[in-house]
Amino acid sequence: MGKLNTNYGNYCYQTDTVALDRAVTKYCTSRNDYSESTTVGDEVSLQIGRRIICCKGVRQMHYDYEDDGGSSRGDYRGRRVDESAGSFNEESDRDDELEDEEGHVAAVEAIDESRLAYRAEGNSNIVLALMDDHRVLRMRKTTISCPDAKDTVDLERFVKFSRVIASCFSRRYVPQPKLGRLDTYDLDAFNKKLSKFRPVNRLTKEIQDRDCILYPDVAFLPVTLDPLTFRNQDFGQDPVRGYWQNTYCVEIKPKQGWSLDDLCYGDGFTREQLFGCWDGDHLVDSSSMAKCRFCLFQYSKLRNKMIEKVSKYCPLDLFSGKPIRILNAIKGLIGSPQNNLKLCKNGRIVYDEQRDKSVFNRILKDIFPRDGRTKEERKTVFMNLIKESLLKDFSCYEADHDRKLLTLRKDRKKKDKNRIHQRTCSSINYQFLPRNCALKQVLDMQLLVKETLPKVHSDLYQRDIGGSSASNPFAYIDELYEKYLDYLDEHCEKRLSGRLEFLDDACLDEQERYQLGASALDCSIMITFRRLAAREEDRLSPAARTHIITIERMKFLVNVTVADLDPKPLKHCQKYLHQLQKSIVHYREFMSKLRR
Repeated sequence: MGKLNTNYGNYCYQTDTVALDRAVTKYCTSRNDYSESTTVGDEVSLQIGRRIICCKGVRQMHYDYEDDGGSSRGDYRGRRVDESAGSFNEESDRDDELEDEEGHVAAVEAIDESRLAYRAEGNSNIVLALMDDHRVLRMRKTTISCPDAKDTVDLERFVKFSRVIASCFSRRYVPQPKLGRLDTYDLDAFNKKLSKFRPVNRLTKEIQDRDCILYPDVAFLPVTLDPLTFRNQDFGQDPVRGYWQNTYCVEIKPKQGWSLDDLCYGDGFTREQLFGCWDGDHLVDSSSMAKCRFCLFQYSKLRNKMIEKVSKYCPLDLFSGKPIRILNAIKGLIGSPQNNLKLCKNGRIVYDEQRDKSVFNRILKDIFPRDGRTKEERKTVFMNLIKESLLKDFSCYEADHDRKLLTLRKDRKKKDKNRIHQRTCSSINYQFLPRNCALKQVLDMQLLVKETLPKVHSDLYQRDIGGSSASNPFAYIDELYEKYLDYLDEHCEKRLSGRLEFLDDACLDEQERYQLGASALDCSIMITFRRLAAREEDRLSPAARTHIITIERMKFLVNVTVADLDPKPLKHCQKYLHQLQKSIVHYREFMSKLRR
């Protein structure tokens, strides 16, 4: 849409997103605009310039926003201080914690709507980018026809859960959330402006709550790694600096990385009891169980006309750890992105399910300009870069280690077009994944669901799970968080050394382990990279050099983030099994018609 001047700095940047301007008084709320906050009853009065923002019900956490290069300050009331939350800068967080014996409240940053641009959205949240700052807002959506439905978690619990789940990953992978609040006079008018940029099929929900969560914008490299992040926002427009200033981000939603055949049955439960079909006359056949959850769900989406064809992507290929299978998975995502792959350039989406494949090929020319490679060769290099990023241990420095370029065989035109429907999802050996890579850590969390699903399913009928989940579906977070804080107190040495093993050491019940694992089933892996210019590596910090991947003598500065680790309601297990049963039925119906 051209160049947008934010009026809050000396720079502009190129973007496809559009600012949501308003004709009322505009002001910029910077991180240093805050005066002291005061507590009055259950309210927090926060003075910003000459204006007062009051926020209720956020008395547990306190954040002090300072221009510290991406590090965060956060602490909890009383004796407990959490030093294990994920961050881009794992060395700075520990020293920046604050403690007050009298307790703290959350300082909520007010965000003027004129600073925002629409980025993307999922089923539950809309993502808005701050144009003058590399951060994004995640705002919850509510179904317009059911405004009182309790299908979302309040933000205080969201932050609690985020801290717990971050402790289950290496600190470099999970960014720390902060609390924010949209400053707008008219939320209805804001939704009306926003609707112009949103997909039509998403308009059944809208924003009805001004509270939000702030994250670093992982479409850009963190400033702790890349000094160009906040320097000269005219990305790629300076012919002297050249194309290497462009930053790209690939979002992958890997989905469930284990097969249904791997489930740990127990307590008298069998496969048929978990996945038996609704009509009661037919149980699950072996062909259905040979498909993974993602591949089965493709047939529900096909039946509901959400997609035109079944994707060739299989999560088991991605999580296999075998390079060729991972490349096949990435190729399947590129060929059919659906909602599982997006590609951003300098913070704007340039390729997704709504764009033609030719757009992707043009982006590859931007990444690898004037290098003499063919279209297929550029695609091969790109897929190898993504593969290496997913498998990389970012704690290790591999100087001038040029990765071996693997090539897939070109697809042959098959006479039998139905072979994709008859394929089985090959099992995997989890040991092939490097211990500290992002794929391994996501899979380890997902496996908690595999281990606990039969027991949690059994408990659904022995506990008042239906009633409690309807009235307070996220109440479990409070107890889970208390266990987490107790664990930090008991393992002070591990906390200070960053070697937390909360899942292994804490006394979590099956339901709590299931809820943690379920958050990883729909998470996103964000791979952000920028091609380095000649001799630029020499100017990077030692920590940044561990983030360099070399392919075909090209060096890329890469960062990987795990996002969308949202808490699931207590009824998630019921929904999970219900959706799986429907998918099995739809797959069997499809195959039955195919054989006629």
